[in-house]
Amino acid sequence: MSEAVQSAGLNNRAVILIIVAMALLAVQEGIAKYLGQHLSVPQVVWARYASHAMLMLVILFPRHGFKIFKSKIPFMQTGRSLLLFTDTALFFTGLTLIGLAEATAIFFMAPLFVVLISIPLLGERVGWYSFGAIFVGFLGMLLIVRPGLDGMNIGGLMIVGSAVCMSLFNVSTRKLAGTDDAEVTMMFTAMVGFVVASIALPFFWTTPEGLWVWLGMIFIGMIGGVAHNLFIIAHENEEASKLAPFMYSQIIFAIALGWLMFSMLPDIYTVIGSIIVIGSGLFLWKRGRVKAEDLEQL
Repeated sequence: MSEAVQSAGLNNRAVILIIVAMALLAVQEGIAKYLGQHLSVPQVVWARYASHAMLMLVILFPRHGFKIFKSKIPFMQTGRSLLLFTDTALFFTGLTLIGLAEATAIFFMAPLFVVLISIPLLGERVGWYSFGAIFVGFLGMLLIVRPGLDGMNIGGLMIVGSAVCMSLFNVSTRKLAGTDDAEVTMMFTAMVGFVVASIALPFFWTTPEGLWVWLGMIFIGMIGGVAHNLFIIAHENEEASKLAPFMYSQIIFAIALGWLMFSMLPDIYTVIGSIIVIGSGLFLWKRGRVKAEDLEQL
């Protein structure tokens, strides 16, 4: 892979970091699915945000102090963070109903939703080819979800809702870029989710049973936090457009973990649907790259 990466003019370190980040995100989702078999979803969400918030405090507070809590746009930061919280809650709930690979594949509709949402919110223009790719990706998603069929309907639709929330989160992140320091944004993302989940926790708390459940609660947010930081470092060393195709490696990790942890493999419809969704996403990525290169030549 190293020779292929170098021939494409990519930063080796950035590619490795993004792939590791995707692997860690798959692990986080695998832990969430495991915990969902033993605990209520609100408690799993709380564990994810509690350990994430602790990690951010340990990393950021010694270097930046109380500055990490001071935002120029606190209401907008809070709204953005609530979008991610809703995304997490929907995704973790969906994981209790469908397989890890299926959930991950459906979730990769998010880049396609970002294109659609960017039109009214960011005023971006989208051509007919891009609309066609989004439509084809939507058909691929329907092939995975298969509305009306037992087992996939409610869980799959929750993952679709999660993908919509993530696309809104991504667009809002782009819209807020440059207003606050990255450390402030990272802290708000962790703390808002932790506070909201803590309010609901007393109504859903059950004492975890077994060492693995306790370890899962402790490490689920830390693993996600490390993945998020690796994601940021990777994008500091390489352009986002060049790293985008490697993010789809998460589906491979999700299939492997689904088999190792739950003895679950995706069926042929999910495989075909995943290929269609990935192909649509890569088509949009390629068109974006071509347009960017054309603009640079003007």
